[in-house]
Amino acid sequence: MDYHARSLALVDEIERAYPVTQWQVGDVPVWPLARLILHGNLYKQNEQSVASAEEKAHRPRRASLAASYALSPLIDAWQRRSDLRHTVLVPRRANAVYLGNGDAFDQIDGAWQDRFGDPVIAELRKSGRSTFLMQYGDIWRHLPWQRPTFSANTIMKWGALSAAGLGLARRLPSHLPDYDLVQQFLRQADVPLSGLAPMDLRKAAAATAATARRFERVLKIVRPSLCFILGYFSKIGFALSLACRRQGILSIEVQHGGCGARNESYCWSAVPEHGYTVLPSVFWTWTEGDTAVIEAWSRKLKSPWHRGIQGGHPQLPVWFDDNDPQTRSFDARINEIRAGSPAEREILVALQANEGYRDLWNELAALIERAPSNWRWWLRHRQNTRGAERQLGRLFALRRPNVLIEEASLLPLPALL
Repeated sequence: MDYHARSLALVDEIERAYPVTQWQVGDVPVWPLARLILHGNLYKQNEQSVASAEEKAHRPRRASLAASYALSPLIDAWQRRSDLRHTVLVPRRANAVYLGNGDAFDQIDGAWQDRFGDPVIAELRKSGRSTFLMQYGDIWRHLPWQRPTFSANTIMKWGALSAAGLGLARRLPSHLPDYDLVQQFLRQADVPLSGLAPMDLRKAAAATAATARRFERVLKIVRPSLCFILGYFSKIGFALSLACRRQGILSIEVQHGGCGARNESYCWSAVPEHGYTVLPSVFWTWTEGDTAVIEAWSRKLKSPWHRGIQGGHPQLPVWFDDNDPQTRSFDARINEIRAGSPAEREILVALQANEGYRDLWNELAALIERAPSNWRWWLRHRQNTRGAERQLGRLFALRRPNVLIEEASLLPLPALL
């Protein structure tokens, strides 16, 4: 059984047998946070990716980590100094907020844009509505930006710092009924319990509460009626969803990958009577099937807060229009590559540098080396990190005229398809 199926089976049994919907620290529901930690533990166990001594040696010490968190505004500004024109330092009034996950980007006409958010922002602008765009993570790796962007890094990091500094984990009231029974169940199922001790859960909830408070300050300035979140099932996504719930703002999760019945963030067997405050109100899905997955549990559980709506794939309409300038531009670029070196076959490989697949990628590299030279391989790889290079093995090191790595990685996926 793969870790996805195992994760879903475990949480389904827990949610049916134990009162985890009542787990609370302050006003933060704890079970969704525990679910995220549990899923991460199962992934690490499945991929046998427990940190090596080398990785542990490179982990930043607590003091240096705290210092980097405290200095995050200056660090962000310095890293983005080459694109100050699109750097937003202070929140501004807007009709909607959009938070990207710091990973879903495409380079269009020399500038980077959010793959799913930019079409949403463009449609809102057509109807006369403005959007305040936020991103999280190493967004300085993708410069320049297409639109003015506010970094949410400081909100997340200062939220964690303030929670630790104020000792919120010990001060907030805690309610974890039947925790010992759930812990016993997980031990019997041979599930790693890292990060799932009561104090760990209290710390996670305290950081979520403090981060939500900082998001509330932003929301009070922006005063939006809608808040779009790409990838809510994360520490920052939970915090923003909670901030929206506190402020009475409609939160909307924008689907960014296949969800269906095998995605742990879209399937719930039990929710509180008024829904989870750290989950979005609306799940914007791509297909009827994806919407049905949300509706299956939200209607069955009679949750008035969580609903699915089929909004479609935001990125695709442009690529279905052969006369759109963007589509025509990328068609011309790809046709130029193909005309310069005709190939009998065009083969696209979309890669993820997950643990445990290095032997498979080495086999693929050997296959490419044996294949006819007039087969062109587009090796699409979006994670430019040392760990990714290590996991992809020989595949990442292939340098042949018929193997395109950089081009396949920079071009938007719909353009390649």
